[in-house]
Amino acid sequence: MDNSTLKKILRKRLNAERKALSQAEIVSKSKQVFEKWLARFSMKPVMYLHLYQHIKQSNELHTHHYMDYVRSKYDHVRLVVPIIDPYTNSLWHVELSNDIEMEINPWGIPEPKFPHRKIFPMQLDMVLVPMLGFDMQGNRLGYGKGYYDRFLRLLNPQCLKIGLCLEQGKVDEGLPTEEHDIPMDYIVSELAVYHFSSNTQTI
Repeated sequence: MDNSTLKKILRKRLNAERKALSQAEIVSKSKQVFEKWLARFSMKPVMYLHLYQHIKQSNELHTHHYMDYVRSKYDHVRLVVPIIDPYTNSLWHVELSNDIEMEINPWGIPEPKFPHRKIFPMQLDMVLVPMLGFDMQGNRLGYGKGYYDRFLRLLNPQCLKIGLCLEQGKVDEGLPTEEHDIPMDYIVSELAVYHFSSNTQTI
């Protein structure tokens, strides 16, 4: 069985396990992941923080804690969110300001309705990455579309790639990997912060 097929099997299993959690459990675990991140990383050197908008129906870990924290504590940090371009199968990225109205795209993801300022991947200092699973080599199991793999390849080498994942997504036997996969520098779960690279730029 090739690695692509193995990924599909794992993706189906981990997705079902995550969807089996209640909304109350997701809310609680999201807060725990945020608190682990908060205790480990500093925002002082960060100018651009990229983060996803969670999909409620997929039981993704919530990201509003990070937005609220940055907005209340760090005026210099610019929040950046992705927008899916279905014509090029890629992401583009806009600065999130308080006056931008949000709308739900066809995939159930909140996106800015009228993006005002485009941000390029090379400008980013820290990226919070959604995922279904991970292993202890920092490999990430995403949703299979490749949007983030293509995006992460464009980052400045000093940009911190931080995956947010439930501890139940940890695959002890290791993930099947392919050439296009981009490993994380860190992965944060509700139980621990895992470090996988020598990139400690913003700590």
